[in-house]
Amino acid sequence: MIAYHRLFGAFLICMTGIIGGTGPLHAQPVELLYEESGVFGDARRVTIGHADEEGTVPPDTSVVRASDRVYFAVRPAGDWTFDPDDKQTLQNITPVQDTSALVPETLTLVGGEEEGARAAVMSMPKSRIDWFAPVTFRHTIDTTSGLSLSEQYAPAYPFLRRAYQEGQRHLHVGRPLRAIRALRPFHGPAPPPFSFVDEAKALLDTASTQILDEARSRFRTLRRDLVSEPDAAGLARLDSFRVRLDSIRPALVSYAEARAEADLPVQNRIETLVHSADQLYSDVRSTYRRETLRIFLRGTYDNPKLRLYLAALTQLLVTPDSAFAVSTLQVDPLQPAALDSPRHAGLQRRLRSDGWAAGFREVVRLVNENIRERNEVFGAEIMQSLRLRRPAAPQPYFEVIAAMNARLAEDPTRFADAWGRALEKVTDVSLLHDLQRWRLASRVAPGTVPERALRLAEEARSHRRAGRLGAANARLQLAARLAEPYAPLYYELGELKQAQGDTLRARKDFRRARALADAYAPPEVKMLRQLLAQQKYERALMRADSLLQEQSYWLLYLPKARALLGMNRHAEARRVLRGRCEPLNDESHALYALLAEAYVGMDVWEGVRWAVQQAAALRPRRSAFVERVSAVRATATERGLSLTKAAGDSISAEELRRRADTTRGIRTRDGNRPRDD
Repeated sequence: MIAYHRLFGAFLICMTGIIGGTGPLHAQPVELLYEESGVFGDARRVTIGHADEEGTVPPDTSVVRASDRVYFAVRPAGDWTFDPDDKQTLQNITPVQDTSALVPETLTLVGGEEEGARAAVMSMPKSRIDWFAPVTFRHTIDTTSGLSLSEQYAPAYPFLRRAYQEGQRHLHVGRPLRAIRALRPFHGPAPPPFSFVDEAKALLDTASTQILDEARSRFRTLRRDLVSEPDAAGLARLDSFRVRLDSIRPALVSYAEARAEADLPVQNRIETLVHSADQLYSDVRSTYRRETLRIFLRGTYDNPKLRLYLAALTQLLVTPDSAFAVSTLQVDPLQPAALDSPRHAGLQRRLRSDGWAAGFREVVRLVNENIRERNEVFGAEIMQSLRLRRPAAPQPYFEVIAAMNARLAEDPTRFADAWGRALEKVTDVSLLHDLQRWRLASRVAPGTVPERALRLAEEARSHRRAGRLGAANARLQLAARLAEPYAPLYYELGELKQAQGDTLRARKDFRRARALADAYAPPEVKMLRQLLAQQKYERALMRADSLLQEQSYWLLYLPKARALLGMNRHAEARRVLRGRCEPLNDESHALYALLAEAYVGMDVWEGVRWAVQQAAALRPRRSAFVERVSAVRATATERGLSLTKAAGDSISAEELRRRADTTRGIRTRDGNRPRDD
């Protein structure tokens, strides 16, 4: 700081003396013996100074800079003038610079013809002049002292002077990086030797030291904080610091390289700092990523946070409308804002109420990094963990993520396999709808579904949520017609009509959706549920069997089992539930509610007890199946049977085992599952 204040004081003096109101400091003219004394007169002398074309000494700065020539004015010293006869004598005056004669190209007398010339002006090209070497003038009888040309006239002076002043100003207000950038013309080893060059290089030294010291101090603070507690905010601060280093590095390296060996420490310091920051970022980022994603690596489905995160992540991955922009094997960056839709209000409410919303956004950010940098949603380690735990997953989370990984890897075969398994396992018709909407949308050529149709469909959904079913119907009808090849809009139209109680027209729309996309299952699931609600069990069974020849979906097997139960074919229903539904997904309250009914019909009360316990462990949410379990409990109570322990002594243990169902090697939730035959 002492050096800086010294420099700043010098600057003020310079500004006052050179640029301020007293005017510039010009070189004083030199004196030359022009004519020796003799019989006819005294000796005569002349003065020689830097001038303009008119002989004005000193010349105007702007005039000198605008001209490509240099002028010197020879003036009589004393009360006399030049006459034409003096021109020959004046031509004998030769400017000399560094022992080299600068023979003037022109010599012009300036002044009146009658009264004599007041000056003689000699000129030469500016390119012949070394502005920083003195000029002497040699005559046959005398040689002058050196005439120093004022540096302000030098061609580079204005540019370098402004750079110097800018650097000085930036450093004074605490902007050392800007100072270095402003002083870039002084980075070179040999700038013109202006009076302020040494001061400018001293400013560079001060600025570089300030920058490096500040950066080093900040880095130490960041390293201390991040090593003890890596978090998203700390990583963001470190990343900002690295950006800062990237911005200062070119300026410092340029400065250091120009100073050659003298400033190797500067270059080494900045390179070491950059390397250390990069290494710290890599280490901390790796640690933070691992800690943030640890729940997917070590968590189980007993952890509600893991369930919620995977449910929300799956929903973002299959947000249907995003697929319209995907015509190649790509996965768009995930947008957490998609969960703000009223349709996902439950997910969003749970994330916020449990205080997990911020954590989930960070998970999404890291997943997007994976998508962008590694072409994967999750890496092999997490995928292996999810694969091992998939039997306990309530929905096909692993399968959806595996499918998206395959899509990013441009592996259509692996994608089709994982996607097919996801469709088989899903137990939520809304998620099934989203999965198939996304798949259908990704296969539609861009522009096939007009934006207006998508906008109308979204408006219809808003009206429906608000209870304005008529307005929703009108918009959805138009959207479906505009997007004719896109089956899901007809499915939504059928759902809407079903909500209005118009089952016949709803069925018509479902069939239309099915006709447009023969692999599109949600319409069939809805139609099966209609038939079951109408107790048309035989038709429902026939339809389910027909569909199951094409698609082995859990959501098709379950209505088949319901139809069999409605026809009192309890053993067949049990075989479908245990042999088909359970292997695909045993994390369903509905499955065990129906299985309890089947065991009741078969009079296998050990099986009833077990099925009721499984249903209770799955935290039921759908009232229809809760009511079924309640009815089973009521039946047991009427018969004096407890569903919290084994049935009475009327049935032997051996008989219970014989009459119980085979598990077919499926994972059990507890040790009381009915054993194999």
